[in-house]
Amino acid sequence: MKNIASIRKCKEWIEPFLCRISPIIFRELLRFLRIYYFFCRGNKKTELTALRVQSRVGVKHLYNAYSHPKRTVWTTMFVPSEILFAMGLYPFCLEIGAALFAGIGQSSQGLLEAESYGVPTDICSFHRSAIGHTFRNLFPKNILQVATTTLCDNNTKTMKICESVTGKETIVIDVPFEADDYSIKYLTKQLEDFTQRLEEMTGKKMDRAALEKAIEYSNQTREKMLEINELRKDPYCPLQGSNALGFMFPGYLLIGSPLSVKFFSSLAAELREKTEENKGNANKRSPEDRIRILWLELKPYFKIDFLTKLEEEQGVKIVFEETNYVYWDKLDPQKPYESLSKKLITSHYNGPLERRIEVTKKLARDYRVDGVVVFSSWGCRRNNAAVPTLKRELNKIGYPLLSLDGDCVDDHNYMPGQFSTRIEGFLEMLRSRKATLPQPETCEASVV
Repeated sequence: MKNIASIRKCKEWIEPFLCRISPIIFRELLRFLRIYYFFCRGNKKTELTALRVQSRVGVKHLYNAYSHPKRTVWTTMFVPSEILFAMGLYPFCLEIGAALFAGIGQSSQGLLEAESYGVPTDICSFHRSAIGHTFRNLFPKNILQVATTTLCDNNTKTMKICESVTGKETIVIDVPFEADDYSIKYLTKQLEDFTQRLEEMTGKKMDRAALEKAIEYSNQTREKMLEINELRKDPYCPLQGSNALGFMFPGYLLIGSPLSVKFFSSLAAELREKTEENKGNANKRSPEDRIRILWLELKPYFKIDFLTKLEEEQGVKIVFEETNYVYWDKLDPQKPYESLSKKLITSHYNGPLERRIEVTKKLARDYRVDGVVVFSSWGCRRNNAAVPTLKRELNKIGYPLLSLDGDCVDDHNYMPGQFSTRIEGFLEMLRSRKATLPQPETCEASVV
């Protein structure tokens, strides 16, 4: 616990300086944190040590991105990192960057900066914050911007604004909705052209062996994620959803690198060990009476502890999150671009809403949840427009859904009183149902 307190104290000391730092100074701070995390591994008896591994691999990657401006590429979510790692490049995802800076108290400055340049205040705060940090020169220098059309229309618009600041080229990868042969060929050609453009910009040819190795790392990460997801079906699994909601960094940005494999391998081994320990602990409280929640979307990344309190003080277990669902098949190293195309197109975040609904139903059943919570981030029209349909379809098969209105990055849109009231009411209803109704799989009644 002393180590944890020391790290928090270190963060509090560093944060006041971040609003005035340059990327060079930030790189040196990351160098310091790499050393600090190496020696401060936390208390094995009180926390998952694999989460220390996540911190270390994350800091290592960020240090590389800030240290090698001629090898850093700005991306949005779902740009295939496997291709970039195979080329010896370092992806820096703008949305993840916005979340990281929110965690160290820098969102307000980024949002104000974006507003001062005329960026509308009614769009996603991830993108507004990222644009603001770009104008503040807090992101690493780069050689290129790459965006996909998956998930959010703001991707391409944000990158175009960033292009006006960096002066670097922006490449847009257009991901089709339909998973048919024509769409896969269309996207495969784009990924091949993307690789060719990287070769022209870096003066380096894509090494086929390096690409196959990146695909192998990606498949290894996938296998470990599947293993972890299976372990989480056990009520004695100690992983908290409040921590698992931070796995977008290693699971999406770092996939295709040994850093991602290192983290998920460490986590899988530790969860297996501690799950067995919990089962053998006679003094351990039985987890069967806890409310089991499926979490949709993300969480607030600024300083807030409502998720931790929810799981530690209110008898709730966030058993799974849709962001950690492994939806893609194993990649074929002999057909890397075609495999990556299928991975992009078949995402439950891409294509028709029915695809996401079916995945949500499957997860609710597989993890035997009592209810579903969707975090509706203000400004995310894609998710907020889907909530009524998600709610109706889940209600039909017996799963109540609570939509929590908030923000992932902007703490001014967080209302703790409203959160507390709505969560308490929802949990009270779930406890009552749990005590009186059959399991959701057999419940035919609709829930209003």
